Amino acid sequence: MTAETLVAVDLAQIDLRADPRALPFKSPEPNTSTMWSGRDVLWLGPDEWLVVGDPGTEGSIQRELEGAMTDHHHSVVDVSANRIVFELVDGLEALSSGCGLDLHPSRWTPGMCAQTLFGGAQVILQRLDERTTRVFVRPSFADYFVDRLGVAPQLS
Repeated sequence: MTAETLVAVDLAQIDLRADPRALPFKSPEPNTSTMWSGRDVLWLGPDEWLVVGDPGTEGSIQRELEGAMTDHHHSVVDVSANRIVFELVDGLEALSSGCGLDLHPSRWTPGMCAQTLFGGAQVILQRLDERTTRVFVRPSFADYFVDRLGVAPQLS
């Protein structure tokens, strides 16, 4: 059995609100993610997506979205400081201990994402691959999340 690891990662996070028919990418199905220009796009709601990219790309993501959406009603907001991001490897059992979602590997598969609670903290979960789930948590709940999870974080 492998030990779980928790790594803090720095990512650009851009929130997009718009009519799904006006998007510059094919909207992912509910509770899934897709790729657009080498970036992850997480479905957060019928008219909301989180575009996730490499650190320092916030401005270019915003410019690309603004340019593509210029003729449509929309909102593009840099929310990078709104959440700390952790990548949890081999830790679904620990994550399941505080989450009401069914995170069994047969159901929680790569490409899925969800907004939920972990204990008392609002989180966004993104399944990256068979071993890794990305967890977005508000900075004020980061210590609580780490303590409740019971896995010491590593810096990337």
